[in-house]
Amino acid sequence: MIRDRGKMKWQSAFFMPEHVKILKDIEVDANKTSKPQLDEQQLEEIQIVIMDSFDYSLPIKISTWQNGFSNHMTVIVDKLDMIKKEIRVEIQTDYEMKCIHIDKIIAAERI
Repeated sequence: MIRDRGKMKWQSAFFMPEHVKILKDIEVDANKTSKPQLDEQQLEEIQIVIMDSFDYSLPIKISTWQNGFSNHMTVIVDKLDMIKKEIRVEIQTDYEMKCIHIDKIIAAERI
C-alpha cells in the first residue's frame, strides 16, 4: 500500500517576508472604497447635525473617510475652526479630544 501525503505536498511550506507583505497589501487594497460624493442637501444635513451638537453638547455619530476606509465614531463637537476647516470633537468611548478635517466627514447623524 502506497502512503501518500495527499494535498500536503502541494502546500507551500515557506513564504519570504516580502511575499507575505505583498499579499497583505493586495488584501488591504482590495477592501478600499472610493470617497462618496456628497450633494448639497447631504452637506447641509451634516452641517445642521454638527451645529446642533456644538450648540447643545449633543452626542452625534460621525463617519469619516480616510485612505479608502470609513471610520464611525460617537462624538460631541467641542470647537469649530472655519479657518483651518476643522472641528475638535470629544470621542465618547475614551473621552479623547481629536481634530477632524471637515472634508473627511462623509456622514453625521443624531443619536
